[in-house]
Amino acid sequence: MVDAVDVNKGSRRDARLGILLILASSLAWSTMGLFVRMLSDVDIWNLVFWRCIFGGPSIFALAMMERKRWSLDWRRTMVPAGIATTALIATGLFSSIYSMQNTTIANGGVIYATVPFMAAVLAWLWFRERPGTSTIFCTFVAMAGVIVTVRGTLAAGGGHLKGDLAMVYVAFSIAMMTVIMRRYRDTPMLESVALANIVAASFAFFFADPFSIPIGEVALLGLFGIITQGVALGVYAMGARRLPAAQATLLSAAEMPMGPLWVWLFFNEMPATETFAGGALVVAAILGNIAAELRASPTAEAP
Repeated sequence: MVDAVDVNKGSRRDARLGILLILASSLAWSTMGLFVRMLSDVDIWNLVFWRCIFGGPSIFALAMMERKRWSLDWRRTMVPAGIATTALIATGLFSSIYSMQNTTIANGGVIYATVPFMAAVLAWLWFRERPGTSTIFCTFVAMAGVIVTVRGTLAAGGGHLKGDLAMVYVAFSIAMMTVIMRRYRDTPMLESVALANIVAASFAFFFADPFSIPIGEVALLGLFGIITQGVALGVYAMGARRLPAAQATLLSAAEMPMGPLWVWLFFNEMPATETFAGGALVVAAILGNIAAELRASPTAEAP
């Protein structure tokens, strides 16, 4: 009985750590649109190259810190799950930049908020993982927020179809990566994500002119890579494997209301009123999910 209680307590601590990691990654991820707007004169190839050149090593460093050793587990990385994650993230790196250069940050945030629904469906289809009742309810609340926001962005008009479609692929790649990490927890996913940065940077190099970028912008690109890759994607990979796929992606939706907020504050890119209302619903869903998790803990800890 004691052993079972200790195991349950350890599982809950792991879940709480996962929640904190996902929320931290969402905050870092939300700055992506701000960086893209600040670097609006840099083309996609140079953006991806420099972002990955800085982002990849920061994820390598994070992996070594988590492993508590100065080495990386490449043997277990080069398995189907790790290779699939590398391919999804490498292609998603290009798609996310392209999307933000060709649609509004609010549009991108709305579409990205569909990740929990994609992950929940993929997890159920693949290995029949059923999300908890509170997660299901909060997911529908978040969906309502997305619908409200979509109505506002459609009413505002604009021809952002290509950018919107690119963000659809980004949402799919993150949802699929989350489900893979949940299914194959022993695969060292941080190494896969870091490898994706190397692959993307290598491909972008053939089309970029990286040494034509002023040193000041290179420094900004360095921050872009470290914050939105090492902190955002790397920390997300650490948190996602500690939580059910639907819950992890629901928590990551905290990025949606924050992303448009930064570009509104710094670039006056004003979202529609409905975006604020939809974002509030998404935040309510996230807080409701966390509250349900915390309420369940004391009961679970009883012997």
